[in-house]
Amino acid sequence: MELIILGSAAATPIKERNLSSIALRYRNQILLFDCGEDFQRKFDEAGLKFNKSMKIFITHFHGDHLIGLPGFLFRLSLNDRTAPMMIYGPRNLFLYLYIHKKILGLKANYPLKIIEIDHETQELIEFDGLDSEIPRKTIKMNGNIVLDSKYFSIKYALVEHSVITFAYAFIEKPRYGKFNPDRARDLGIPESNLWKKLQEGQIIHFDGKSINPVKEKIVGPKQPGRKITYSGDLKPCDSLIKLGKDSDILIHEATFAKALAEIAQEKKHSTSVDAAIDAKKMNAKQLILTHISARYQSDALILLEEAKEIFPNTIIAKDLLRITLK
Repeated sequence: MELIILGSAAATPIKERNLSSIALRYRNQILLFDCGEDFQRKFDEAGLKFNKSMKIFITHFHGDHLIGLPGFLFRLSLNDRTAPMMIYGPRNLFLYLYIHKKILGLKANYPLKIIEIDHETQELIEFDGLDSEIPRKTIKMNGNIVLDSKYFSIKYALVEHSVITFAYAFIEKPRYGKFNPDRARDLGIPESNLWKKLQEGQIIHFDGKSINPVKEKIVGPKQPGRKITYSGDLKPCDSLIKLGKDSDILIHEATFAKALAEIAQEKKHSTSVDAAIDAKKMNAKQLILTHISARYQSDALILLEEAKEIFPNTIIAKDLLRITLK
């Protein structure tokens, strides 16, 4: 699993920082969080594949988090994409893309689903492609989980900002420990599809016997999954702390230094100190500061220094920063 920062600037791009976007490579798919203007160039520079199975999660409808999405979808059509795409975000996400279809001719000639998150009704409203304004179906949410797959789930929280904004958490499901191929061979199990089942902790039936891979020490016992939380834009709020509890990585906006705390409060943004306090409250293992204001173009290290006084395991995002989570 690899985390890649595609854009780390707030509001205004600068030479060193593009607008907000984060990619997570997991198994054979790409998860994207926000699509700031022109993020597709960073996507390309990062060596990410345009025809991978992909899911996109939009935090809110401010241009520096969203404007890059239509251009990206245009490019995927030009590239003859065939892999499926799912896009999640607040209500009216479909309308935003539908208007681009009507005015600019945006099309998606690949499987596309747009899923709006209705926080008030706790429902997911699913649209199939860009052709029909009528939702394909409505799904009742369970515990703010917007996506629940075999290996992970995505959970959201409503956070405090100037518009409706969501934070998201990637929560990997518990994983079985290390696979011991020598032990499998000792039991006479041939290298085959059976090994894959054993690696996933499944009990198999072989040579007239049921074989439990944990009891037979073919795999180690289940280990906790990894967790990554992305704050979006926000002022400090309890909902983020609850969502991000025990995160391996917290990616938190740090638009301002503490000297501008009053401005941060007024604009419903966070300072570097706010981010560090949130990381400490939620017992995160590592903090990444992002959404850096252009005013810190030459002295962004002040944000890092302020945060590390409270939460030492802090780094500051830069475009194309890559972190592998083992």
